[in-house]
Amino acid sequence: AGFVDRARGYGARVVCGGSAPGGPLSAGASYEPTLVVDAAQDSEIVQEEVFGPVLAALPFNADDDGIALANDTPYGLAASAWTHDLGRSLRAGAEIQAGCVWINDHIPIVSEMPHGGYKASGFGKDMSAYSLEEYTNVKHVMMSRDRSAHKGWQDTVFRIR
Repeated sequence: AGFVDRARGYGARVVCGGSAPGGPLSAGASYEPTLVVDAAQDSEIVQEEVFGPVLAALPFNADDDGIALANDTPYGLAASAWTHDLGRSLRAGAEIQAGCVWINDHIPIVSEMPHGGYKASGFGKDMSAYSLEEYTNVKHVMMSRDRSAHKGWQDTVFRIR
């Protein structure tokens, strides 16, 4: 609610939503799905992670511009791209810097796929086999059962003095 109120104060427009049904937010209250437009790229509502049913939509003229805008934030938890063009959807999926990029959808998460962000959106992944790597410290230990400190092959690599 604070993000939306501050965005209004800086000249952004709330197209729909923007309040809590039944009054102020309190324990158990919900916030209406909200669409915000006319927010600046450097505004808080665009640059910060808003965890709520709030979407700030920014216009762009070319795919390069849209991808640059999407990546111009310190965060990258999730993103969605909407298009009927297969080539554009593949490019968006590859170039948007987010831990999860949905094409023509938003929010479905399956346990077989890793979940976690890029950049300042957390550390590592949860869910899926990839999450096991977060709890693993790999170490390589090599040992010879020969008790001598000098090995013959070392003479070809090291100069003995």
